[in-house]
Amino acid sequence: MNRHTFFIIVRMVAAILLYTIAATSCKKSIFNTPPVTIPQTEGTVTPIGIEQGAATTAIIGVEGGTLQSADGKLKITVPAGAIEESKTFSIQPVSNTNIAGFGQAFRLLPHGNHFSKPISISFVYNTSDLEGTIPEAIGIAYQDDKGVWQGSAGVMDTAAGTLSFSTTHFSDWSLFKSLELFPGSGSVNLNESLDMHVVNYLSDDDLLPLPGDTPKPIASGKNITAKYIREWKVGGGGLINPSGSTAIYTAPSTMPAKNPVAVSVVLNGPGATQYMLVSNIYIGPEGISFRIDNGPWLQCPVPLGAVLVQDIDNIDGAVSSGNNGQVDAAVSLKWTGYPSTGTNIAWGEKFPWFLYAPPGNTAYQHYMIAGNKVVPSPGGIVFSKYSTIAGRYVMGSFYMEKAGKRTITGTSITWTPVKIEGFFKVKRSTL
Repeated sequence: MNRHTFFIIVRMVAAILLYTIAATSCKKSIFNTPPVTIPQTEGTVTPIGIEQGAATTAIIGVEGGTLQSADGKLKITVPAGAIEESKTFSIQPVSNTNIAGFGQAFRLLPHGNHFSKPISISFVYNTSDLEGTIPEAIGIAYQDDKGVWQGSAGVMDTAAGTLSFSTTHFSDWSLFKSLELFPGSGSVNLNESLDMHVVNYLSDDDLLPLPGDTPKPIASGKNITAKYIREWKVGGGGLINPSGSTAIYTAPSTMPAKNPVAVSVVLNGPGATQYMLVSNIYIGPEGISFRIDNGPWLQCPVPLGAVLVQDIDNIDGAVSSGNNGQVDAAVSLKWTGYPSTGTNIAWGEKFPWFLYAPPGNTAYQHYMIAGNKVVPSPGGIVFSKYSTIAGRYVMGSFYMEKAGKRTITGTSITWTPVKIEGFFKVKRSTL
């Protein structure tokens, strides 16, 4: 990109940002592979979690009762007869120090009490929590008095999206993955490579299925023993070069018809059982890449990165509408709400927002106009990485089943439905 073209892009980006304020008054992967260490037999000692926010409390009597965390992610159920007198129960959010843990950890009080009957602890999980793993590898863990996390399978209700465990004592608790494919999702440019491997946090004897009632110590992750690997596969484009529990994925030289591509590894379980771990890998350069009605991919640099303005995230840039090198079209993707990784936000009348404005009398937006009514397209934005920290990546995909192609002819405006799909990979701005 020459100096003249760069300043054209910056001017177009600045114009888009000003519009937003007025309206509201990709050689190696970017992901660093975690270090692989050999786990200790008795598990790995980790620090105690730090309190985060206020605790939720309730006085529960001998007749029993329930208490739920403020975010709705954890619920405890005390049966009748579990305690001999009324007690104050509390759920305190804490930082998750579980090496294999994910999501929010919670400190349950009172500590040191052993209940006469088991108390049910129930976590809520989302499908995004399964990135790089499978439901059979998800469990519940508590931190013992030595600082080692002890994991068990729990009882999973896939319809309700809950995982439950019964205990007669309280401690710090979290969900965990006993094994996972690294990275669970990733991104590489054309012809680039990505190192991948399968990590286990329990002993090989406790691989799958997870241990039930007897908790097992969680240790620093190590590559799974090669005998458990049946095969590596890739669907959608590119090549996979496997070597036991590790593999190198190499992206294709041209944009794949399906993006992201799926890299999977099949594991041998007990008997004839098999398990498949999947990682979705986005192919393309940094910026915004999209196409209309399965046409050619348009690749848009975003020189300013992801910019947060008045609680609105902005990814704005410019692109050659004909991919002929001349920058002549503005592209804009915006949303609100500080989404977490894995969040799917449906298109709305105002936000999230998409605009592609090539030269001439047409523009493409995330909605259509039917009569005087704004009709947002089915679809939305799925965030695979999100951060508000400068220099970190914001990444995801977007899809519009019926985006609006707006054409102005004289004094009339016509709307034509089109399909738009794409993805984005940009760094958080330091502005």
